Amino acid sequence: MDEQEMRPAFDKAQVAELVQIERAARDQGQWARMRACYHPNSHVSISWVEATGPEFVALSEQAFANGVRHLHVMSPSLVTLNGDRALAETGCVILLNGTIGGTPVTVSTQARLFWRVERAAGAWLIRRLGAAYFQDAVAPQIPGAAISMDQARLAAYRPSYRFLSYVLEEAGKAARPDRAGVDRPDLIEALHKADEAWLMGGA
Repeated sequence: MDEQEMRPAFDKAQVAELVQIERAARDQGQWARMRACYHPNSHVSISWVEATGPEFVALSEQAFANGVRHLHVMSPSLVTLNGDRALAETGCVILLNGTIGGTPVTVSTQARLFWRVERAAGAWLIRRLGAAYFQDAVAPQIPGAAISMDQARLAAYRPSYRFLSYVLEEAGKAARPDRAGVDRPDLIEALHKADEAWLMGGA
């Protein structure tokens, strides 16, 4: 097999590594490494933020400094190529530590992350990051500790990421109510269609 035949496999490996590096850098507070993954003209649309890629890195650094910690348990990335454009998607569990009513808790959110990635000047860079949310759960960090939650407030959140929304608000970060999720299949379908249109050359 010659180099030309190997190129798609090589490109897929580079894209898969890029998106995994971006999340690993985010989790570990490696901001220069994370920033290097994003195209200057990029966009991020996830539970708590709508921003450019560089703005997202800066906001993540600020949240990290304020004690907000995430850990993304990542599945392998699936990559679809079309020339110098690619889509990558990865199942993940987002672990977020926080407090509710003074009780230390951990929220686990099942989600799928979607990246648009483009090669520019020979390097693959992220052009967009989006997500779809499925369900989440909350548990005390100290076994047996009680978690006192405002049930009316909890009921007002989207069921696909309600505990994530609750803990984010406890930390002073409002979760956006318009993200794709299993309770809004229309938004998941719209996300897929927009990504596929971009892959085929759309703006």
